[in-house]
Amino acid sequence: MVDFKALREELTDESIKNILLQYNVEPVAEDDKHIIFPTCCHEHEPGETPSPKLWYYKDTKLFHCFTKCDDTFDIFTLLQKMHKIRGNPITVFEAASICGLDSTEAPQATPVDKENLEEIRFMQSMNNAIVVNPDKLTFKTYDKSVLRSFHFDYIGLSPWLEEGIGVEALQKFNIGYDKQRDAIIIPNFDIHGNLIGVRARFFKPEDIKKGKYRPLYWNHTLYNHPTGRTFYGIYENHKAIERKKMAVIFEGEKSVLKYGTIYGNDQNIALATLGQNITSDHIAFLRQMGVRTVILAYDTDYEDYKQQKEVEKKYREKASILSPYFNMSYLIDYDFLLPYKSSPIDGGKEIFETILSDRRPV
Repeated sequence: MVDFKALREELTDESIKNILLQYNVEPVAEDDKHIIFPTCCHEHEPGETPSPKLWYYKDTKLFHCFTKCDDTFDIFTLLQKMHKIRGNPITVFEAASICGLDSTEAPQATPVDKENLEEIRFMQSMNNAIVVNPDKLTFKTYDKSVLRSFHFDYIGLSPWLEEGIGVEALQKFNIGYDKQRDAIIIPNFDIHGNLIGVRARFFKPEDIKKGKYRPLYWNHTLYNHPTGRTFYGIYENHKAIERKKMAVIFEGEKSVLKYGTIYGNDQNIALATLGQNITSDHIAFLRQMGVRTVILAYDTDYEDYKQQKEVEKKYREKASILSPYFNMSYLIDYDFLLPYKSSPIDGGKEIFETILSDRRPV
């Protein structure tokens, strides 16, 4: 009988791309572990653009479709699927021939090895983690001159100074104060230093009702930016991160500033996602900086052990999105050293390092 597993082992990554190129299916993205294609394995609605969610795993030489199929298969089965859609079904023997493989024996089904299937299904947690070239990630930019309207003001910035954020950290990150609005101004730069957004932390009760943290609206311009597409602190801290090949990911800007205050601005390897979403763009930037180790340090969103267990599961799942690419761990305040909704670094160096020492690998 034909050993189709052995046959597919003969196919190189370039062979796979060339085979699909015959059907005008070109890769959307590629890294050292995957090739990502448009979903060509099932029918689409008229006018529907195929989504880039057909993943080819180079080590197992198997595909997984993360949309309609939700299935794992090899190149032979994929070709059968594609020909069936086109109305000219083929046998797996004919599929092997299209791949340039010679087989003179009767065809047989191509079983997916159990260990490979389990590995691929585990990787479904990476559904949103399509690796892209960070050089192709572009952002709307703003004129930096707007920042001249907001100066360093000890009185206005006193809420953050009293929390333990150092003056040097505030100055490094260009934190200013809007006296008219009673708001702390927080610029956000891309990795090249372009201004891509400005957020404000409001203190007036009427403003807080609309949200403590909101994009700045100034001179008829809303300085918003897509927070899920980059990190806060990437411009200021990327050199330290590249040097140490390590990053600590927090939720908010203040945590990044506190990390620099505690460990020194030149040793600051902290970043913030401004929320709890981990996206493919985040992965791309971490890889661009040569990061090998990532620590997820999200807030203590739990008040008792039951909530803690539920939140830990959620944080582990988020960390799992990153774990195929980095040595990954996450922080949980198991001993409730901090109040509800605190950042792990809010209690200062000693408490942070206590929580850090009990981090969990993924």
